[in-house]
Amino acid sequence: MQNTSGILDVAIGLVFVYLLLSLICSALTEAVENLFTRSRGKKLCEGLYELFGGNTDSNTSFTLLKEFYKNPLIYGLYHGDLKLEQQPQQAETEPSHTSPQKLLLPVNLPSYIAPKTFALAFVSQILDDKPFDTATLISQINASSNLPANLKKALTLFVNTADGDIHNALKNIEDWYSAMGERVSGWYKKHAQLIAFIIAVAIVVAGNVDTLTIAKSLMVNGNLRDQMVSSADQFIKVDLLKTKQQALDGAQSSNNQQQITQLSAEIAAIKAAASTKEALCQTQGIDPQQCYNLQMARLAELNRLGLPIGWRNSDDPRTQPHSAEAWLEKIIGLFITAIAVCLGAPFWFDILNKFMNFRSTIKPQAGDNKTENKPQQPDNVKVPTPGVG
Repeated sequence: MQNTSGILDVAIGLVFVYLLLSLICSALTEAVENLFTRSRGKKLCEGLYELFGGNTDSNTSFTLLKEFYKNPLIYGLYHGDLKLEQQPQQAETEPSHTSPQKLLLPVNLPSYIAPKTFALAFVSQILDDKPFDTATLISQINASSNLPANLKKALTLFVNTADGDIHNALKNIEDWYSAMGERVSGWYKKHAQLIAFIIAVAIVVAGNVDTLTIAKSLMVNGNLRDQMVSSADQFIKVDLLKTKQQALDGAQSSNNQQQITQLSAEIAAIKAAASTKEALCQTQGIDPQQCYNLQMARLAELNRLGLPIGWRNSDDPRTQPHSAEAWLEKIIGLFITAIAVCLGAPFWFDILNKFMNFRSTIKPQAGDNKTENKPQQPDNVKVPTPGVG
């Protein structure tokens, strides 16, 4: 049981490292997305371009797309003027009818358009201030020269299956747009995963966070292992405290006295079990500098205990390999960490929570076994002294 507990503690330490790195990676990925790439809005625009028939009639669809973004319902979703342009085609290249012509997209595109907003904006664009009913909508669709043929067929189907109710027609268009949104979401996830992997590799290599080396250190260093488990336990308590506090705020808003009493007692128990001020860092009224100092002190303690990260110690073979085999092992360890970090903080938090719950069930048993297996001596029997016949 002791071996099982030790292996579990090593796993908890590794998962906790992955979780902390995943949180850093997620924050940096979001920062890169917001400051530089702005790919959410670009992917959405590309999806609308295809939805409007850009893969069959790029020029007509592009004009339709530009007019859509100028709609008053959409115009308020971005700042400034929107300069949409098509990438010029090469003179010697035949126009493609299988893929949309590429767009030159600005960075101020709206990252999200609600399905209802899309449907209203698109239908009002087609109706052009005419009566808002299905008969007029069908007439406008058939008479329009700004709609590609395939788009006309799709819109006609949506209106004809609405039973003459304009609201049903709008709902059909909303569903059509939502299906496109799911596809665009897949595009964005692939793009975000690539950025996250690049950032994860940069973090892991810069910090020399080698899974194999850390695992070896946790196996042989009981103090480091215990400290990592303690830090992971504090992290779980902080998140649990935050969740309970949110539930308490909701109970207070609804004036549910029974729930308020129960949640208040649970929060007090969590704070008492935490035994440090770290569990208070996400509650109101705490000094941010105090929380920062606590976290830095914890990191310094882990480093003092021997967590083998960083490149600063050139004499430590764990951090600075001195042979080809050691370098190969180092590269494998770094790669494992980078892949693990890409799985994301929610994944590792769930794993950590399960490990901590499982550990709480086997730890008492380990202590009980020691007591049960210890030979019991009667009070009146003297234990013989070794070496004395």
